[in-house]
Amino acid sequence: MMRWALPVAVMTALLLSPMIAGPAVAADVNVTLIAFNIDWHVASQTAPTKPTITVSPADVLRLRIENHDAMDHTFTFPHFAVDRPLVQGATIFVNITTSTADNGKWQFYCNIPGHSTGPNESRTGMVGWVQVGATTPPPTPGFEVVLVIAALGIVAAAVRLRPRKGN
Repeated sequence: MMRWALPVAVMTALLLSPMIAGPAVAADVNVTLIAFNIDWHVASQTAPTKPTITVSPADVLRLRIENHDAMDHTFTFPHFAVDRPLVQGATIFVNITTSTADNGKWQFYCNIPGHSTGPNESRTGMVGWVQVGATTPPPTPGFEVVLVIAALGIVAAAVRLRPRKGN
């Protein structure tokens, strides 16, 4: 009976380890979004246009939104029910708490006529996106099970092949 104690303990530890790990901790994601040349940029006027900001579910996206243009804009983000005016030279702050219900890629834009065009999430022009959650599907579960079975097989073979006392 004792010879099975170690393999059972190893198997139990391997199977329970995912349950012992705590949930991921939410983060504050601070981003400066800049309206410049009728485009959105992250952090500087020279950053690429049409940015994608990536966050995890339960993160708080803390946006500092600056208008560096000599014209008015809006920060319109329908998925999170945000529609704020952004007058020339102004800075506004928008905090968005995400959840697993928000998993996906969501578009924000300027709602001033001519600054962005198109319907719904397929607008073009002064647009950007927030990606909540992974952009690729998680790996297919099962590989860990193969490793556990292989480890158990090695332990079982080692126990069977070990010379026994008294024989």
